[in-house]
Amino acid sequence: MRKNYVLLSQSRRILIILPVLLFLIFASGTIFQDNTQKIRTEVPQEKVKESETDSLGEEQDGYADTVKIGAYIFSVYDLDFRGNKVNVDLYLWYNSTNDSINMLEYLELINSSGYNKTAETNERKDGSVYQTVRINSTIKQQWNVDRFPFDEQKIEIHIEDYDKDNSKLVLIPDTLASKIDKEVRLEGWKIKDFGIKTVDHTYETNYGNPEIPLDGYSSYSRAIVYFTIEREGKGLFFKLFIGLFISVLISLLTFFVNPLDLDPRFGLSVGAIFAAIASQYVITSTLPQNESLTLVDILHDISFIYIFMCILVSTISLHLVKTNRVDKSKKLDRYSFFICSVTYIILILIFVIRTID
Repeated sequence: MRKNYVLLSQSRRILIILPVLLFLIFASGTIFQDNTQKIRTEVPQEKVKESETDSLGEEQDGYADTVKIGAYIFSVYDLDFRGNKVNVDLYLWYNSTNDSINMLEYLELINSSGYNKTAETNERKDGSVYQTVRINSTIKQQWNVDRFPFDEQKIEIHIEDYDKDNSKLVLIPDTLASKIDKEVRLEGWKIKDFGIKTVDHTYETNYGNPEIPLDGYSSYSRAIVYFTIEREGKGLFFKLFIGLFISVLISLLTFFVNPLDLDPRFGLSVGAIFAAIASQYVITSTLPQNESLTLVDILHDISFIYIFMCILVSTISLHLVKTNRVDKSKKLDRYSFFICSVTYIILILIFVIRTID
């Protein structure tokens, strides 16, 4: 009798300790990930040189030509998370007082995997050279899916003149006229925070030119057109994870099945594992590879562990029944259902709420 009591007490301790350990493991992993991301964000960024004037003809140290650049985005489409790219169509324009500068000839989209230029114009208006072009581009985009499906993505288009460095050419942003068309729509996304800025980007190489010293780096004036898209992910969250949550619920319901009914008692939990694996495969197949621990990974890992705990408790309960301790088996099942259900819901809510905030 003493032995039986000790066994039951140990079982209860296991049921209490396991969820606590699970919480500590995931909490420590999340803190570690936050610290890593914080370190990454502390890496010095390129110094942004925003123009506070709309005047033309301003020169840097009396040498560099100054060109005002602006953009109007009229289409955003084909967000490809798996391929790390997005298509953006825009109008681009330049204003300069120097007739000899042909910005359209040396135009380059640095972070584009391909683009087409059409409808080029080159006119003189009010004493300045006015050049415009329509660009259809495929932008290379590194998607951040750590918070998927509650993620935000910042899309940037990097524009340079590859012929003249910043000692010869300085870009200033046309912040007043640059906009994104109000008709631009992305299903399931909200577009916000459009802007244009300029930075100096340094290429730390001499390109193998023997006439240039190894530390003879060159810097180019770069214009960055950017905007943020925010996923409307609350409905998508339930659509993606409802199958996973039902799998765990089915596994928890096995505590109400007689341990001697081996097929339903163990078969339902085994089936729940395969359903959870299928859920993870379907969701991650649409996302880019990511080394960090995402919300998708956390929710599935928690579910895997709880389904395993259901199988573990079922094994202990079956042993108690076979040793004629039916009452203790029923008590173990009741405690297990309550503890596992409550702790699972709490963990899911903690990580989801933390991600949304």
